[in-house]
Amino acid sequence: MKKRFRRKRYKGRRSSLSASNWGPIVKLLLTVVGTLAGLALLALAVMVVLEAVFHIDTPLPPDGIVAKAAKLFSHGDDVLVTSPTPYYTPEPTPTPHPMDEYDAEGSEREVVIPADMQYYWFGDPTYNNGKMLFTGGRIVGDNVQMCGLLEYDPEVGAVKELPVKLTNTHFIYPVFNDEWLVYLDANKKGGGNICAVRMDDLGSTPAVVKTVYVGQPEIRLDGHYISWVERTGTNRDKLFVCDLETMETAIVAQFSSSSYGTSAPYMSDGTLIWAAEGTERYEDGRVSGVIKHIDLESSAIRDISVDTYVHDPEYNGRYYAWLDAHHSENSTLYVAQAAEGNTLTPVRAAEGVVDFFIDENFIAYSVDEVIYVYMFNSGESYRITPERELAQLLGAGDGYVMWMDVTTRERDVLKYARIG
Repeated sequence: MKKRFRRKRYKGRRSSLSASNWGPIVKLLLTVVGTLAGLALLALAVMVVLEAVFHIDTPLPPDGIVAKAAKLFSHGDDVLVTSPTPYYTPEPTPTPHPMDEYDAEGSEREVVIPADMQYYWFGDPTYNNGKMLFTGGRIVGDNVQMCGLLEYDPEVGAVKELPVKLTNTHFIYPVFNDEWLVYLDANKKGGGNICAVRMDDLGSTPAVVKTVYVGQPEIRLDGHYISWVERTGTNRDKLFVCDLETMETAIVAQFSSSSYGTSAPYMSDGTLIWAAEGTERYEDGRVSGVIKHIDLESSAIRDISVDTYVHDPEYNGRYYAWLDAHHSENSTLYVAQAAEGNTLTPVRAAEGVVDFFIDENFIAYSVDEVIYVYMFNSGESYRITPERELAQLLGAGDGYVMWMDVTTRERDVLKYARIG
């Protein structure tokens, strides 16, 4: 019997993308696009987290990228909906004050005197026009005598002795400017001669402005004028002013049995100020103060009322500063901005101030053998001597503060620092 074969029915091939030569390529492209879209969304998420945690300012992506990425991940009616990332304006960071990062140890400098000069004690530093002037002492007989005037250049560290000779025992309270050098040629037991010599003729014989018989008055210099307060009687003190050009001396004020007779005057930019008695009396017996203010050229005097006791007022043309006691642990340092009227509004700058000096941009002051500066532009105080260093404030001028490092008493260590 003849064997019969069943004919296979032919089935046509499916027109499938997977079966075509382009299938793998298209799948690869879709995979790449999907991966890039996923990375884009991941990057957006990371930027949002970073912005929220670290306040990083990240700009928004261009319009449409988020929407296009969402379409790539859509399926039917389930569409990934992504809202634009909100933009947060970061809060501005306050500009730090330059003194916030002040390095006390790195900023201080020591005045080094060559050993062959044989000066081992130092005092009364003052600063003017890039140079520091101070007294130098050595042992003469059995006593230390401040017998030298030394000029120091902090830029190069050079020091020289000025050719000025003593008549008595000590140089005390030297002051100088471009034209004049003035100092007290002091006796060992007090008193002496107030002397003046021109800076361009230091080798000449100094002129004796006045002989002082009691005490050692601190001298102020401004231009060709000097001023000082001197004890002239048992209970009487007088404020003197001298014009060095003519050597004419005048008595500006007198104090009789008054604590204001122990307050030093101050001179700046043609102005002389000093403390005087007010009208209000305090419970401890003190009397309120006024700051006397006189223009040296016009001789016009005005009283500036201050609702505190005033001692050793100083003035830089913009600000006044003073203590309300006599350099004790109970003294408060006050500062007040100059005003048009005759009344000041004082601000407490620091408590327990032993001494202070005013400069153009700050007040240097000492509390518990630590030195600070009160900055006028911020109304804040900053420590300028290092931790564990004990210091005695000696002066300030032209942006510098000068002090004695008294951590050890084995020798005098004169230091200084530039502020600002």
